[in-house]
Parts: sequence; C-alpha cells; structure tokens
Amino acid sequence: MIRDALLRSLAFHRTWGHAPTVAEWISTLDTGDVATSERRPTCVDVDAAVHALEEEGVVVSHGRVAFAEDVDDIGRQRIDEAWAPRKRRAVRVAVRLLSRLSSVRFVALCNTAALGHARDNGDLDLFVVVRQGTIFSTRLLAAALFEALGRRPRLGRERDAVCLSYFVTDDSLDLSPHMLLGEDPYFRYWFLSFVPFYDDGIGVALWDANAAITARHPCARRWMVPPDIRIETPRLRLPVPRSTERLASVISTRAFPTRIRGMMNVDTRVMVSPHVLKLHVDDRREDYRNAYEFLCRSKRLSP
Repeated sequence: MIRDALLRSLAFHRTWGHAPTVAEWISTLDTGDVATSERRPTCVDVDAAVHALEEEGVVVSHGRVAFAEDVDDIGRQRIDEAWAPRKRRAVRVAVRLLSRLSSVRFVALCNTAALGHARDNGDLDLFVVVRQGTIFSTRLLAAALFEALGRRPRLGRERDAVCLSYFVTDDSLDLSPHMLLGEDPYFRYWFLSFVPFYDDGIGVALWDANAAITARHPCARRWMVPPDIRIETPRLRLPVPRSTERLASVISTRAFPTRIRGMMNVDTRVMVSPHVLKLHVDDRREDYRNAYEFLCRSKRLSP
C-alpha cells in the first residue's frame, strides 16, 4: 500500500533527524514487502497518496516533509542547509586528493550530510571502493595524507574532518553481509543517501550488486554524479601496488586504536579483511532500528 510505504519512509527519516524533500520522500518509500516492490508505483498513484497524507496531517512546507508534530524540524533543517555548500567544497577537496591514488575507483559522501543536512561541526563520512588487493595500502596512504593536512577526526577537531571508516574492494561490492541480522533500516537509507563525487564507472556495478538492500524501495534509482561536483580522473595518479599490501595490513592493524582491535570481526560494526575495512566503533544501528520500530508501532504501521 503506497500510503504505508510513504509513512514508513517518513518515519525513518524522522528517526535519523532528517526532514526529506518531497523527491527524497518518494524515492525512498518503503513497501515493507519485497514481493510488493517488484511493481514500481505509478506517478498517479504516488501523487494521490501524497495528497491524501497531506489531508491526514502530514506537512509539506518549503519543499520538505514532516509529521505534524515534527513540523519544527523543517525550520531547523532550513537553517542547517546553510552549511551544505561549505561541506561539499570540503568533500571535493578531499575526493580530489583521494582520486590521485590509482587504486581508488569510487568515493561517495553519505549519511544526512549527503542530503544537505549537515551539522556545522560535523565530519565528512566517505564510502570508498578500491581495487582488489590494495585496501590496506590505500587506506594507510589516505589516512597518512589527511593526518599530515590536519584533516583527520580528533576530539574537538571534527569540523569538516575526513572520516575514512568504510572501504571495500571492487570484487566485494555486495554490502548485504555488512548489515545487522534481521532488519537494518539505517543501512538501507544510508546506502540510498550516497552522493558520489568520484566514480570511474564502478558505481553501476555497486548499485546492481545490492539489489537486496534496495528491494524494499522500488522508486529508488541509482545515484548519479552531479556535474557540478564531479571529480574527473586525474592524468597523473600515484601508483598503489599490490606488493605493499601485506606490509600495509600489518602496519594498519597494529596502528588501530585498542577499541577497534578489540571489536574486529566480532560482528558487523568493525570488519577487517582483505575485502572490507568497516571501522564503526560507535555504530548506533540497533538504536535507530529500535526507535524506528517504536515510531512505526505508534503510527500503527508494520516496520
């Protein structure tokens, strides 16, 4: 039912503190039932459902959407939008540097910052795809570079810092094994939020490899690299040979903070292998899931 699909989408956006644009709301509508997702809703059906929800009290104002009780979120978000241009300029600088590494194939900004909803003092969460056999070498070089430039996150120094906590290789593009057991709504919306700044063409394969993640969102379409932020492949790139990978793996693992080493491969919060470096020690996905499910129940929706 399209009405419920739109309400699920709005419920999750409310959960992670985002008042979506109408386009974001519709593109992330969540059917809840994968079997139902096989048929993409028509524009007429969606438009009718949107108008019906407005009559029920859902607020559409300044191009953004919120439940009636959360209408103040729209005003707060319009204020936060002021930081978006600076954030995107900072991301372009960071991605331009990353693209100088021959092993880097795809870099996207993610989370609500990618949706133009950023905190002034927040860092920049990047998702990076690299060539197989270079994941430790690439991240080690990138971390050293941004550390030298003073752009790595530190306590009290998060503003526009570059977070390098999620890398995968181009032969392991299926991200579904990285999800929580059971439903993982945060991961689904996180994946849909990507704004690619650099893509050598691997983005198509990345999207196609994750049909299991997008299955509940039949109106979602593959991300495009916006022309005004696109980073072209540089002519001169620093080679990242596979021959350094074993040494880089040893150095990286030893350099990891104690918390990361203690959580390595215990669950999907911190994953360390030749195919994935996922270093989310403060992973709050279960909290988001619980809050989302509670909100859905309060709206008489199945999550």
